[in-house]
Amino acid sequence: MVRFRRRRSDRLRTIEPVPADPNANPPGYPVGWEADVVLSDGGLARLRPIKPSDAAMLVDFYARVSDESKYLRFFAPYPRLSDRDVDRFTTVDYVDRVAFILTVGERMIGVGRYERLEDDRAEVAFLVEDAQQGRGIGQLLLEHLAEAARERGITGFVADVLPENERMAQVFADAGYKVNRAYEDGVLNVEFPILPSDTSVGVMERREHRAEGASVRRMLNPERVVVLGDGDRAQTIVTSMLSGGYRGELVAVSTDRTPIAGVPTSPSLATVDGSIDLVIASIPRDDLGAAVIDAAHKGAHAIVVLTGADIGISDSGRVVSLARAYGIRALGPDALGLINTSSDVALTAIPGPMPRAGSVGLFCQSAAIGVAMLAPAIRQHLGVSSFISTGEYADVSGNDVMQYWEDDEDTAVCLMSLDTLGNPRKFTRIIRRLARRKPVVVYAPGRARRIASAPDHTRLAHASEAAVDALFRQSGVIVVGRREEMIGIAQVAARQPLPAGPRTQLVTNSETLAHQLTQTVSGSGLLSAGDPLLLPPGAPVEQIVELAGGALADDSCDAVLCAVVGVFGSDPHRARWGLEDLAAESTKPLLAAFLDFTDFDDPPQGPDVGQSLPIFEAPADAIRALAAISAYAHWRQRDPGAVPLLDGVDTPAAKRVINGALTTAPEGRRLTDDEAAGLLSAYGIELVRQRRVDTLDQAIDAAAGYGWGVVLKATAEKVRGRPDLASVFRNLDGPDAMKRAWLDLTGLVDDLGLDTDGGLAAAAPVVQPMVAPGVPLRITSREDAAFGPIVEIGLAGIASDLLGDTAYRVPPLTTVDAAAMVRDLRAAPTLFGLHGSPGVDVSLVEDLLHRVGQLSDDLPQLSSLLLTPCIATRTGLSVLGARIEVAPSNDQRDPLAREL
Repeated sequence: MVRFRRRRSDRLRTIEPVPADPNANPPGYPVGWEADVVLSDGGLARLRPIKPSDAAMLVDFYARVSDESKYLRFFAPYPRLSDRDVDRFTTVDYVDRVAFILTVGERMIGVGRYERLEDDRAEVAFLVEDAQQGRGIGQLLLEHLAEAARERGITGFVADVLPENERMAQVFADAGYKVNRAYEDGVLNVEFPILPSDTSVGVMERREHRAEGASVRRMLNPERVVVLGDGDRAQTIVTSMLSGGYRGELVAVSTDRTPIAGVPTSPSLATVDGSIDLVIASIPRDDLGAAVIDAAHKGAHAIVVLTGADIGISDSGRVVSLARAYGIRALGPDALGLINTSSDVALTAIPGPMPRAGSVGLFCQSAAIGVAMLAPAIRQHLGVSSFISTGEYADVSGNDVMQYWEDDEDTAVCLMSLDTLGNPRKFTRIIRRLARRKPVVVYAPGRARRIASAPDHTRLAHASEAAVDALFRQSGVIVVGRREEMIGIAQVAARQPLPAGPRTQLVTNSETLAHQLTQTVSGSGLLSAGDPLLLPPGAPVEQIVELAGGALADDSCDAVLCAVVGVFGSDPHRARWGLEDLAAESTKPLLAAFLDFTDFDDPPQGPDVGQSLPIFEAPADAIRALAAISAYAHWRQRDPGAVPLLDGVDTPAAKRVINGALTTAPEGRRLTDDEAAGLLSAYGIELVRQRRVDTLDQAIDAAAGYGWGVVLKATAEKVRGRPDLASVFRNLDGPDAMKRAWLDLTGLVDDLGLDTDGGLAAAAPVVQPMVAPGVPLRITSREDAAFGPIVEIGLAGIASDLLGDTAYRVPPLTTVDAAAMVRDLRAAPTLFGLHGSPGVDVSLVEDLLHRVGQLSDDLPQLSSLLLTPCIATRTGLSVLGARIEVAPSNDQRDPLAREL
């Protein structure tokens, strides 16, 4: 709907011949630009570059466009496209002339293109089918055109727009770019740079958030559902949905003609009258393709392929691809189904019972894990808002579900169990934002299989389980190692207010239990608010309520745990209803644990109202749940800090070093000492000079050049880093001292059996100036194949290498992140003056962490960086050694255009 200026070069351009195979990709076709995208209403479409074989599709598309839209596009009546127009529009070079189309099934619904001008700008234009306007298609086309143009060296877009074409003018204004407008001959001239900015990236992420959230919302709110499967399986799902009180219309299709009771039936999916919103399918793999196509033709938003279908990994990939091509979301294979407990929907599309309505959202992938999560939630009467099991290799991901939960007013707590992490960088970006608003509990994310968003590379590291779990905690996520813990934490988070601090008051009727729980409190990271409040022996258990009320009114405590024991027939549950009333009114968390030999049955029916008191079978479980919630509350209350602006940073200089290294070794390599020093210097990290030496004469010359007062040390992995530091010789102040050190190092290499060439080559010795003694640190950054850069700090030597005393964060590092990394170390007291030692200047350590973080975040080609030892003192910080590996990679880790 935007006009191109006609240029003489258009008339002279030679059209490349169409390939012999009309469906083959033409020369230069960029397959990497193809993407599945979510529209603003939650629907799906396929976006890809145009090809000559799309000629018929383009003609059919243009015939459906209104005369008004054609006029707005060409500024003149243009009822049909000539053959020459079709050739020119479908034959592009994917460099100076690029066009993207959006398709759903076999129909084109929109097209956008750019043509390069003479000064690294390009003219951009769009045309969207009238029936599809208002679905965010223009914004999507602009995002992907801008991404492609940046790859081709284009820096800005221009367009001519008729004044009455307000919709198209708004597309440019809403993109987040700085738009310049001018009128000429009654036409609005629009021009804007397309280089990414914080504003444009933020706009893209907000559109992505709304679209993906809408996509999940449509799945969870179907007005018409079809259950498809053999009689027994279909009847199970139908019975579950009817007993759950589904408010919409339900239709069943029995694939084996077995009668299904309770709902209308149809012989096939294709013969169901009218449109449908959701298909729940449990059918053989050979029938899935037809079911997806039939569901799409019926207007379905999604299809759920339940567990038990005879489907492999490769088959599931084809199901997802087919569903996306036809514009519908696919859950499964191996999904357990969907639940939405909202009274307006009451959807129970699983082979199981409806849980209590409440405020906890549950997400998992495989059906087996879904049962492991949902069954205890139902048994413990946990109030659930939604449950989504997507299948292990599904189209719908945890990212989509979190986008929905963030805006869902019915969901206050989010529980997630992840079998795989498909796009961890996007996942952590979304989950950090979600955790700022709602508690998020994730089961052991480090154990999930990680699927890199970019092709793996032999030089890329893979973060440990501990590192991944630490990265999630950095984002405010509550990480648990047992799924049973999730339910307890959800009880506290959903039913009680967040604690203002860690001070916990114990109330019990057992002195022995009080002593044990006091130890558990201190070991969990909580603080005792005072001595436990003990009910006198023989006193009625109901008096626990009075003690708990007094504790809640005490300003010196932040939470109260009541542990009530019943023996010799006494019923500890007599205190339960009084505590329930207290919990309903309390502004502090109140938890209870009842220990006896009988089961206490909570009311199984009704919403999660009147269920304010979290109840545990084991008091220790209650303490651990409270400790997790307290840590989360502290994370949310604290100032998140800010990413500091660092001086002395020269990113272009650092890129020149890396590009030079990759020019000589395209597959990647280790930087030389001079290259490493230059790269670090570009980010304000000065490496203490050192010189590799191969002979004693070279060592003496190097030491004399430094003015003596030097160190001779081995740098080879097999020699360096010994606990006895036998390979390091300090304070060498003359030729005689150097000769003795050289002979000692020669003897060490010989003793280790490494002297294979009659010298010290195996030790890779270096001479380096002495620095002041201090605390040796080890700082690393590794480019993980899935997460991107991960920064790590620990004390150099055994503490980090063998004992795992390390701290991890993902850049960009805020001031709070860097400070927490230093203080998270178990050996942190060494830095702050252990046993009267002078300590170190911690601010210099934090500054080095910021510089390493920004360096690794700015340069994806930096596959690994190791700085060791970094000697920290009260007055300085000296980096004595560096090992840096580079590998080929894209300059941009995250795409700047939305796609699935």
